[in-house]
Amino acid sequence: MRYWHINTYSMNNRKHMIKRNLCYIGLGNDRNDYNQRLLKNKNTTPHQYNKFEENARKGDIILLYHNGEGHIAYGKYTGVIIEPNLYKDLAPDWSNTEIQKHIQVESWIRIENISMKYVRRQTLLEFKNDPEKKFTELISIK
Repeated sequence: MRYWHINTYSMNNRKHMIKRNLCYIGLGNDRNDYNQRLLKNKNTTPHQYNKFEENARKGDIILLYHNGEGHIAYGKYTGVIIEPNLYKDLAPDWSNTEIQKHIQVESWIRIENISMKYVRRQTLLEFKNDPEKKFTELISIK
């Protein structure tokens, strides 16, 4: 099992994600922006997403992070990734041209004692060094 971190981006997106048992990643404002991000460097969101898509497995844990607050919830990845096409399904705080992927979790379990411990700036990444210990600490910090 692997452990992943994903950022909510905004309060509206956070509420939308939690309500729908999804986490969102924006890959570019449009096809041109997406292609530019692919050429830029290996830390852009398209590269982060590609790593997730290649390595994530059903049952992996995804930790939902909200800027300035910490990891607020976690859920088990279902193995399903959705590319939304209806306006109502798009992330509320991104433009309708944003290339989006929505990663499905079984359900979000709220973390009671939110912490900024182990925070990373990237949008989507895998916890590599002793991830199970980090996860256990994050959900039990008092």
